[in-house]
Amino acid sequence: MDKTLILGTRIDNLTVEEAVQKIAKLCSQKTASLISTPNVEFIINAKHDNYFRTILNHESKLNLPDGIGLLWAAKFKTLPLPKVPVLREIAILLEWVATLMFLPIYPRWFHHPLREKISGSDFIWPLAKMAAKEKLRLFLLGGAPTVAERVALKLQTDIYGLRIAGVHSGSPDETEEIIDAINKSKADILLVAFGSPKQEIWLNSYLKKTICKIGMGVGGTFDFIAGVKPRAPFWMRRVGLEWLFRLAIEPHRWKRQLAIPKFIWLVLIERFRDAHTRD
Repeated sequence: MDKTLILGTRIDNLTVEEAVQKIAKLCSQKTASLISTPNVEFIINAKHDNYFRTILNHESKLNLPDGIGLLWAAKFKTLPLPKVPVLREIAILLEWVATLMFLPIYPRWFHHPLREKISGSDFIWPLAKMAAKEKLRLFLLGGAPTVAERVALKLQTDIYGLRIAGVHSGSPDETEEIIDAINKSKADILLVAFGSPKQEIWLNSYLKKTICKIGMGVGGTFDFIAGVKPRAPFWMRRVGLEWLFRLAIEPHRWKRQLAIPKFIWLVLIERFRDAHTRD
């Protein structure tokens, strides 16, 4: 499986269809598998949190790129550079500026070397369709009271044959109760909406204590499906401006959004360091 490193975190290069097929195969294995959908905020958190980075790089079976920012970083890292040191540094800076300006205009150009953006909010649908086809049962964990129930109703209404084994709106503080509920449900796939990195840390610690074969963090996906929060229009998601929409409707997120300029800057610094390393 092809992969790339972005600021020290492994990102797997799969299409949605390939990811679904891979997860279907993992469901037949004896050991449980953690699936992650890293975005820019994940990468920044992992940069400063060794434990979280270890989970993503060594415990997570799949790290699916959630966000066009990761596709941009992967593309920027692979652009050709002159061999002359001074010209090379100028080229890096010019490419950095040019690619950032070009990103909203023609995002398809950035689908190499990472071929596709796979956001958790979109991926839940093909994953659920695969579960229905393979007669696998889902368990929905997290979200505010009644949110998981509303998500279960929406998924089962839209996807014929889908079986939701159970739901629980609990938090990581209720781990013992949660594990008991999951195991009694006989679920195969566990979707956790605790927010990152809580959901990945929880899954890394407790997934293997459940009967589930797959555990995946889905962040705010439940809120979008249940209609608790509006999702950005498709065109904004396509050109990488979903963060701007969320900031507009949730201004209190501004501190979290600082991860974006920090990510862009750190990718540039890493590109300079990589260029010097090759000298």
